Amino acid sequence: MAIKNLSQENFHKICVVGGGITGAMMVLLLKNSNIFKLSDICWIKPKVNLKDDLRTTFFNKTSLQLLNQLNILKSLNKNDFTPVKKIKVFGTNHKSPLEWDHFDKETKLGAVIKNNIILKIIEEKIKDIKRYDSFVNNTKCNKFERTLYLENKTYIKTHLLLSADGKNSYLRKLLSINTINKNIKHIAISGFLQQNNNHNLTAIQAFTNLGPIGILPYENKNLVNFVLSIEESRCKKILSKEKPENLLCYELNKFFSRINLHFAPVKKINKIENKLSYWNLDLNIVLNPTSSRAILIGDAAHSIHPLAGQGLNLSFRDCVSALNAIKNSLKFGNDLGDKYILNFYKDERLPKTIAMTAFTDFIFFGFTSTSSKTQKILTKGMAGLNKTNLKNIFRDLASI
Repeated sequence: MAIKNLSQENFHKICVVGGGITGAMMVLLLKNSNIFKLSDICWIKPKVNLKDDLRTTFFNKTSLQLLNQLNILKSLNKNDFTPVKKIKVFGTNHKSPLEWDHFDKETKLGAVIKNNIILKIIEEKIKDIKRYDSFVNNTKCNKFERTLYLENKTYIKTHLLLSADGKNSYLRKLLSINTINKNIKHIAISGFLQQNNNHNLTAIQAFTNLGPIGILPYENKNLVNFVLSIEESRCKKILSKEKPENLLCYELNKFFSRINLHFAPVKKINKIENKLSYWNLDLNIVLNPTSSRAILIGDAAHSIHPLAGQGLNLSFRDCVSALNAIKNSLKFGNDLGDKYILNFYKDERLPKTIAMTAFTDFIFFGFTSTSSKTQKILTKGMAGLNKTNLKNIFRDLASI
């Protein structure tokens, strides 16, 4: 018993913390880089049982290219992958939406893929990497290494920590990394609906009376997955109803009535009961996503409004940037904790993260403004943009 209670010490050159897709992707990139031995890498993630997880993510062209390079796309079944060949953005007056279309039959603006499918494929590819199923309780750092103290009384010494433990990152607090919090007093509601006609592989972003809503095509030709951003007070009223989906559909049908688009509730998806999920939209900006021998990636480094559907795409770019920083530094024989790695990552990712944050904030606060003047300006602006190539600035921003 005395031996069992003793803390167990382990060493890995590089440790990734976080059990989501971002953490898994970071581990896979490190493994495939051939820079490290398998024993040099470890993945710290608590066990999480997500049954019947139907959530999806929009992967832009850049992310799809990464998934293709890692031989992940070819592992998908037909129903796991829904290409997006058109994007429409409707302003508050639901006239003249901004539109982006594919150029030919082979070109895709992105794709909608089930989260749990991607995660399972990546986990299978990194099953030979040492995994610790526990939480990080504390951390300390000296000139030579960082120590991570786990809840299961294991502690790990490492040269570099890559933290992907989410927007409420506990490691970010332990590392004393400051954040700028934005409480927009909105709740995200997500679920599935059925359209009255074929979605034609079209993704929709609309600024309705309820709030901004993203509508993504989903396997079946009439099925869509939505994420709605709504004020807290209105959200409570809707969720208090016996059948909140009916009220959501009623509001959406009013908004899209002019284009003859109607929605109806769905009871089951692939024999799984369709339930609404919801979470607080507390957003944050991290101006310095690094600390001594530590880098924040993914939502730990930034959380943006979901209206642009770019959260995970930004996170994938973080992973690639972190790996590039490591590669470039090791060429010169530098230590994994060298400031060059931290500065390279910060200088490459921070401007792009701030640009996407500013873009989503401008769209969100502009279209949710109660000012009639603001609404008129944005409506006219959208109509003007749709006639020029300037609208592609928004498309290009979504790929950074």
